This record gives sequence, structure tokens and C-alpha cells, in this order.
Amino acid sequence: MNIHALHFLYLLIFVPLLAWFILRSGKASSKRLQRYAEPEFFQIYLGKLSPFYRGLKLFLLLLVFVLVIIAMIRPQWDFREQELQSRGMDIVFAIDVSRSMDATDIQPNRLTRSILQVSAFVDQLDTDRVGIISFAGAPTLECPLTDDYEAVRMVLSSLSSDSAARYGTDIGRALDMARISFNAGSGGGVLILISDGEDIPGNAVAKARDLASDGVRIYTMGVGSQQGALITNPYTGAEHVSRLDAATLERIATISGGEFFHITPSASEIQIVLAQIYRNEKEHTRTRKTFLYREQYHIFAIAALILLTLESLISSYRRQERRVK
Repeated sequence: MNIHALHFLYLLIFVPLLAWFILRSGKASSKRLQRYAEPEFFQIYLGKLSPFYRGLKLFLLLLVFVLVIIAMIRPQWDFREQELQSRGMDIVFAIDVSRSMDATDIQPNRLTRSILQVSAFVDQLDTDRVGIISFAGAPTLECPLTDDYEAVRMVLSSLSSDSAARYGTDIGRALDMARISFNAGSGGGVLILISDGEDIPGNAVAKARDLASDGVRIYTMGVGSQQGALITNPYTGAEHVSRLDAATLERIATISGGEFFHITPSASEIQIVLAQIYRNEKEHTRTRKTFLYREQYHIFAIAALILLTLESLISSYRRQERRVK
């Protein structure tokens, strides 16, 4: 059972006050009548009144008041099935969180710049669902497809290269994770891959073909520079220069019919990506079933109306017995 407007229960404290007011009003009326009426007439009048029926009418009025309050709090029980429809696209971001994303050839570093781009993108969405995948040597589904953008922002703020499940960079496994995410939704959609393009196993292009066959279009966003930056392996201490591999990212995008974009400090490309997506992709109508509580306030409202009608039909006077001649 669920109560929708619990605060109206405070009105129940007025039930004793209402009873006191009705009784006091009756006594006040009797005193006024006694003051202006002849004593004999007053005794005859009191003799005709029925304490039982007067008490019954008072009880019914108080019960009507209680039932109205119960109706106002809108009690709900039992369930009904309802289909909810929404329009929009399914968009999954696959964000590289490998150690190479800590490079500072784009300020403040590649990963932070990527997160800022995604946050700016999410701020402009309305009815689309968004999912977040982080990946390095292994992918992690940080946030499944959802229209709760606040939850998406919280996930984005928690991403760092320290959260990588495994050292290295494997874009192909991230694409596999994205494929599972789309299949769990309505199928098809848009994947935005944000990376510096380093792919150690080198199987990303083949995995991109699999996604394209499922109707997923991939847009890639390269972060970094051709000159690169020096990266230190935290486990071995070895150093190497990490450069943007734009060619691999462009091939991944081309295979699926998407486009490649280069992330810049100005963040102007995010507007171009959003415009391209809405121009090339079609919105899908999503239907999902949900179970909602049934409103039951009408039961108490009808009962209150019936009792109020019954109270109006009850006379406060004693019933006169018919004499048989």
C-alpha cells in the first residue's frame, strides 16, 4: 500500500474539534430556545427530539469528515500495468581512461578534456538515453543506458586513469561492451568513442564492423596531438611518447558511416558532433512496461457521499407510533 499525500493526515486532529463544535452549537441552540420560548413548549420540543438519532447524525458527520480526509491522502494499492513511450536516441560514450590519457599535450590533460566534452554534450540532450563505458586494458560499464542525466554527470566526475580495470588500451573490447549495451536496450544507436587511438591488440576495426552490422553508427573523437607527450609506465617505470593515432580512429568511424573529430581546447567540435548526430540519426520510439499503484481514493469519496446523503435523510425527532383504532 502507498499513500500519496500523507501530510493531509494532520487534518484528523480536527475531528475532536468538529465534534465539540457540533455539540456546543446544539447546546447553544437549546439555550437560546429556552430563553425565548415558553417552558411548556420547550419541554414538548425536547420530548420530541431523539438522543439516539441526534447522536447517529453526529457520528455520521464525523465519519464523513474522516472519509474525506482519507480520500485526500490518496491511498493506493493493487497494481496496474502501463506502457510508457518515449522518443529519442540511445547514445553510448566509450571513454579511454588508460595512462596515456594523462598526457598533457592538451590542457589540462587528455582525460579531463574528454570528460568536459562529454559533459557539455550531455547538457544539451533532452529525451535521449546515455550510457558510459570506460576502458583501458579492459572495459567497464560505468552507467547503462539511462535518461537520468544527473547520474551520468556523477559517473563522469568519478572517472580517472586510476579507475582503469587493467593497464593498457584495448579499443576492441570496449566496442564489444558497447555492442552488449545497445542490445540490452532497443538495438542500434550511436557510439561516441573518445580516445587517443592507441590500440595495443589492433582488433578495433574488426569490432567496429560488428557494431556497424547491428545498425550502430560510430563517431570517434581523437584527443591528443601528433607530437605526443611523454608517458611513464607506473609499474615498470618505462617511458614512451604517446601520440594521437588519428588514422585508426578515422577508419573505425568510416566503417560504420560515422565521422572522426579532433578534440580541441575550444570545445567547438562538440556542437558539430551533436548537429551531425541529429542530422544523420533517427529518433526511436521506446516502449517499456511499468507497474503503477491503483488510485483508491474514489472508494472513500463515494462512501462519504453516501453517508452524507443518509445523514440528511435521518430526522432528529422521535418516531411517532401509529395508534390503532
